[in-house]
Amino acid sequence: MTRGAVEERASSPVGGAVAVLVAAAVWGTTGTATHFAPGVPAFVFGAVTFGLGGLVLAATSGRAAVRAVVGPGSRRWVLVGAVSLVVYAVAFYAALADAGVALGTTVAIGSSPVFAGLVEWVADGRRVTGRWVVATLVSVAGMVVVTLARSEASGSGSLPLGLGAALVAGLTYATYSWAVARGMHLAARPVPVPVATPLSVPLSGPPSGSASGTTSGAAAGRGVVGAVFGLAALPLVVLALVAGGDALTVGANWPVFVYLALVPTVLGHSLYAVGLRRVSASVATLLSLFEPVVAAVLAVLVVGEHLGPAGWSGIVLVVVGLALLGLPLPRRRRGPARS
Repeated sequence: MTRGAVEERASSPVGGAVAVLVAAAVWGTTGTATHFAPGVPAFVFGAVTFGLGGLVLAATSGRAAVRAVVGPGSRRWVLVGAVSLVVYAVAFYAALADAGVALGTTVAIGSSPVFAGLVEWVADGRRVTGRWVVATLVSVAGMVVVTLARSEASGSGSLPLGLGAALVAGLTYATYSWAVARGMHLAARPVPVPVATPLSVPLSGPPSGSASGTTSGAAAGRGVVGAVFGLAALPLVVLALVAGGDALTVGANWPVFVYLALVPTVLGHSLYAVGLRRVSASVATLLSLFEPVVAAVLAVLVVGEHLGPAGWSGIVLVVVGLALLGLPLPRRRRGPARS
């Protein structure tokens, strides 16, 4: 299936949500992949994979990425997204080092939907719904249970600094999602920013013939993503070269680096961007909580970890929370017409 066909199918709210879920599933393979490159510091994985993946995304976007950088409508959002992505990459892996894998991951990933809802409320005046709040609480609770059930390792640094870094990572990931969504919609005008609905997802697609359903609109969206990752890749590549050390000289590590750059970064964030064209950032970050579920299942099947009843119950909670978000709302019955 061609990329255009995938984007066409994702032009509905359901298709957009599925694209985000598939992206989260792809991201969930990251931990299992790093298992095959032992001894590499966590921040090196982040710098190398985001750096290489960012360069690939920028290169494949071509002129569309350049137009996104210089375009008056999208330039501001590209810069906000790129800065947020760089800070996220550094803060997330700093949180893992200082607070530990379990606690750092829980706070960073679990806080991002909350921050996304706050960013949309403050910046766009878009309030989240009661259903979104319930789905978030249930899914975050499940994600906490899954993550804590998988790891008992503590961090090697300052716990307050680690927790602060995790919160910064959650905020910047939410800001990156919001900025990319805004940039894509402005770059593909006359597509409006998605209107809030009971699910924070547009219930109907754009009018036929509008730019969002055309190849030019999809190309503009890819250009924004390529521009964001291309700008973010520059400092991350420098960081990898300066601080990567011996990890970059070990040939056995490079298949893992290349996989992480091409699959979780390029493929995963391309799908995530497709989803952001049709769902809000608060919904997309909530759906991305599916990532630790996939990571936990793969850890059991591939790495041989033992999850236990608590971990599996956490997986059930995440699935229930995401299902709450996706269930159709009951239609209100109209009363009999008055004569």
